[in-house]
Amino acid sequence: MTQTPPDHLMRQSLTRDYPRIVRGERHYLIDDRGHRIIDGASGGVGPCNVGHGVAEIVDAMAEQARTLALAHISMYENEPQVALANMLCEELAPPGFTKAYFTSTGTEANELAIKMARLYHLCRGNESKYHIISVWGGYHGSSIAATSYSGRSNRRDDLHPYFFPTTKLEPPYCYHCPYAKTYPDCGLHCAHALEQAIRRLGPQHVSCFIQEPIGNTLGCVSPPPGYFPAVREICDRYDVVLIADEVITAFGRCGEYFAMPTIHDTTPDVIALGKGISSGYSPLAATLVHEKLWAVFAEAERSLPGFTYGGNPLSCAVGLAAQNYIQQHNLVARSRQLGSYMYEQAHTELAELPIVGDIRGGKGLYMGIEYVQDKTTREPFPADMNLAGTIGDMAFDNGLATCPIGGGVDGILGDVNLIKPPFTIPQEDIDRIIRIMKATILQAHETVVGG
Repeated sequence: MTQTPPDHLMRQSLTRDYPRIVRGERHYLIDDRGHRIIDGASGGVGPCNVGHGVAEIVDAMAEQARTLALAHISMYENEPQVALANMLCEELAPPGFTKAYFTSTGTEANELAIKMARLYHLCRGNESKYHIISVWGGYHGSSIAATSYSGRSNRRDDLHPYFFPTTKLEPPYCYHCPYAKTYPDCGLHCAHALEQAIRRLGPQHVSCFIQEPIGNTLGCVSPPPGYFPAVREICDRYDVVLIADEVITAFGRCGEYFAMPTIHDTTPDVIALGKGISSGYSPLAATLVHEKLWAVFAEAERSLPGFTYGGNPLSCAVGLAAQNYIQQHNLVARSRQLGSYMYEQAHTELAELPIVGDIRGGKGLYMGIEYVQDKTTREPFPADMNLAGTIGDMAFDNGLATCPIGGGVDGILGDVNLIKPPFTIPQEDIDRIIRIMKATILQAHETVVGG
């Protein structure tokens, strides 16, 4: 009798049976049963923009590992680190962003952005400006600090005793407007709520406002036109640092290198980056700083806190190779074109299905499919159904990996499957994604919902 070998791995969920992925090929995942699954989630949470097994990136990783693996940021600089910073600021970032500071994760990049906002005010003699404002449904990392200013409710339940006070606004979520208003007659009430919050807290106490250009854990929710320009004007009026969390949205995921400046026509003060910067090949993230802040830091000669693996040459070499590959193969434009096609096909094939309430996206290869019980009232399904998770499991069995999201409506309710495949996916497999989702949603309607 064959015995199962011991398994000492502590998994993220203790109630889920995880598929074991043994290999990735281009836009496919291969599990231990030999099944090939379309990677419709780019590694699970969206970083693998160029797909798996790209030789140019693997070769750059191996060559750098043979040359130099680590030279700590507090003591040294290294060539890949400087080269990647120069590429980001000179070629990719919007005008005015002149410095890049490297970390390993988006959590660290966002926390560094928060620290920079505080240092900016301290250097200018505004010691009382410390308070952080964010939005419910936003997600900025998994540390205790990041969870304090994140608004993803189901990641907060067990940690409340450890949180420090922050203020969270209702999200700009037009499909489920928390103010029961309709755009454009709403007058961008969601944006102007920021000014109300600043005034109530006291402008002299507010340091920064952090938000994603497109709310990922809300389910690919983009604010209405004019929202971020209004937010920018409010931040300027009250001397509040505007932080764009582009950990998900940057490097082509939304069909542009950066979402807030291009899609929303708004220049933030700090940009947090991660995931797609290395296309998932090595842990890498960064915080980009506008000259507005950098000039203050430079004059005050303020040093910044570092991280053990921040700016390590191995990850920076991988980031350079990934960004070079994206540029050489024009993959940002490809994401934009294929994303528009995927969105149109989804509306044609999925919008009229019984439980599909909203399809969001069209800006790059990034799309959310939201499920509702009633299309007229937009009533979500009960949380205990875990409909997005169930549909995600069914889709995987049908040959497609998605990213299920729950709780976006009010922290408890809401079911969305995110689709964000690598930019290298051929159009025929976009068609396959839509066919699989259609069959899976109909299967769920019949067997799970009870259609």
